[in-house]
This record gives sequence, C-alpha cells and structure tokens, in this order.
Amino acid sequence: MTRPLHHRLLLVQHRDDLHRQLREALEALGVIVLSIDDSTEALRCFREDDIDIVMIDIDLPDCQGITLLDDMAADPRELPLICVSRRESLADVLSAVRHGATDYLMLPPESADVIRHAINRAVERCELKRENLAYRHKLEAANRELLESLTHLQQDQQAGKHVQQLLLPDTPKDIEGYQFCHFILPSLYLSGDFVDYFLVGDDRAVFFVADVSGHGASSAFVTVFLKNLFARKRSDYLHRGSTAILSPAKMLAIANRELLEMGIGKHVTMCVGVFDLNCDQLCYAVAGHLPAPVLACDGQAEFLPEHDMPVGLFSDAAFTDHMICFPSGAVLTLFSDGILEVLQRDSLKEKEEALLALLSVGQRSSSELVTAFDLNNIGDAPDDIAILVISRL
Repeated sequence: MTRPLHHRLLLVQHRDDLHRQLREALEALGVIVLSIDDSTEALRCFREDDIDIVMIDIDLPDCQGITLLDDMAADPRELPLICVSRRESLADVLSAVRHGATDYLMLPPESADVIRHAINRAVERCELKRENLAYRHKLEAANRELLESLTHLQQDQQAGKHVQQLLLPDTPKDIEGYQFCHFILPSLYLSGDFVDYFLVGDDRAVFFVADVSGHGASSAFVTVFLKNLFARKRSDYLHRGSTAILSPAKMLAIANRELLEMGIGKHVTMCVGVFDLNCDQLCYAVAGHLPAPVLACDGQAEFLPEHDMPVGLFSDAAFTDHMICFPSGAVLTLFSDGILEVLQRDSLKEKEEALLALLSVGQRSSSELVTAFDLNNIGDAPDDIAILVISRL
C-alpha cells in the first residue's frame, strides 16, 4: 500500500477543470491543499501560513506566475517550488528553472504516480539544498572561527617574539676588550635558538649558544628557561659565592638535570664558554652542538675539539671543561645547525670545509656573516639560524 504524502501544499492556479483534476489528484495522495488563484493572496499565504510545498501555474496572465516564483524563491526557507503548465515548451521549463523552480510538471498529469514522483523529487532536492546551505553556513562559521583563532595565535606569537627579543643581549656589546655580537633568524615567529653573554664579577665573561629541538612556542619556552637558569646562577655567584656559573660543564649538568625534571620532551645542543679576562683564557664545554665552534686566528680557522652529549636526553650524561688560550685578534664564531641548511654543498664535510674557508679570512661581526650568507634575503628559513661572534679587540 502506498503511503500518503501528508504535505501542506499551496496551489496557485486558476479554478478550472484542470485545477479541479490536479487538486483531486493531490488530495488522493494525502496532500492537504490550500488553493488560491490570486497572486497577492498567494504570497501572503506563502509567508504566513504553515506550508511545506508550493505549486505555481506559470500560465497565469501578465507573467504573475513567474513574478510570484521569483518572490518565493528568495525566501530563506528554501521551500520546494513546483511549476505547472499546460504548454509543452522547453523555453517555459528553462525560464521556470532560472527563476527558482525546483521542478516542473505538465498538465494534465499522466497519473498520480507522476505527481507523487514530482513532489518527492522536489522535496528531496530542497532538503539537499537546505543541507548544503546549512553545511556551507557551518563551514563559513568554522572558517571565521579558524581565522579569528589564527589571528589571535598570530598576535600571541608576535607578542611572544617581542618578549623573546627583549631577552636577547645588546648587539654588538663590548666587555673588557672583547666584542660580542649576534644574529638570530627564526623559521617561525618564535625561535628555538638563543644566545646570551654577560659579565660575571669583574673578570669573567660568560656566553652560551643553545639550539632547542623542534620549533615554535614549546622550544621558545626552553630558551626562556635557559636564560633564567644562567641569570639565577649569576645571581648565586654574586650573592652566595657559588662558582657554578664559572664552569661550563657544571652549567650544562644543571641544565641537563632540570630539563629532564621538567619532562617536556625537549633536548638542547649547547656551547657554553667563560672568558677569564685577566689572562685571556677560554674555558668551554660543547654539548652535542653542530657545527662546532670555530676559532680563527692569523688566517687559520679550526673547529674546537672535545664534544659531549646534548642536554636533556640522558640523566647520566657527563660534561667536561676544556681550556684554551685566546690570543689578541682571535675570533670565535658559533652557529646553530640551521646554517648548514643554507650552505649549497652536498655533504656535511663539504659544508664544514666551506665554513672554515669563509671564517679563515677573519669576519669579525655577525652582520658580516649575514651578508656573506645572504640571510636577509631568505624568504622562509628551513630552520632557525643563530650566529654568535666573539672577537678579542
């Protein structure tokens, strides 16, 4: 047994024999028919009454059918609009569709099944159209929320970048006959690379370069932790007599322990150094940092030897202090591994050789190296890049 349709249908059509036949056929299908032959009254009924579907006779005089179709098609409810006509005209069909008709039905209908099929098809099309419209609105709302979130995130990242830049030391900076200068190019707003240098007491200059694993906010957080750690140990030296800040190996061990205790899954490659300004000696320790620090003097450049494990990976990692003389005119240059990404060489060995060749000619500032590597013209850096140059004046 065929199920009744149970729709409330507005039928806009002149009352004649065809109108009577169509109305009877609709009612036989279970449709509740509201029959109106005046376009003004039909539009009022469409807007005010509870109806599900509309049939409009486009053969109404003075194009009233098409005008009414336009008005109803603009309604946000997206109700099914079925045009009926006595004329078998392709032009009429196309015109009805262009003006918003959901379907088209020729009169008289061949059978009740044709009417049923037209109604079901029109309802399904409108339901699909409403679903697509709702999905589009939902997608547009999601896109707006995403854009707002991205804007807020960008603002947060920019604010974080500003704070991180404020934590960096002045560049260039002279400390008792030594010049320190740096350059940092983040691949994102926030950098996982960091440098610092400062005077401890009257006769020590401490510096470090750190390259935190990963990128973004979590890596930048570790750079803030390192800045705070060295500031704490400097304060301990000045106010409590602790000498940990004067030993690069001890500072790496402390950083290793505290980073592991934080449990954030980050590790750091570092180089820490302490200059004795009285005797011009450098005490340093390297924690897995690549490329190794480069010491250039008298036209010769070489990597500093003796490396230990990175910080934040192993609880039993050991770190060792190494001592070298730092003669007048010497230049110590430290990079993060991002610099290796911009060197146009095939192997790590070739890249390291290129670095030594470049540094042997005696660049004495980070700005000279920025020019040599053309870093200011890099669009999106593949990795954070940090440069620290220390020269004895």
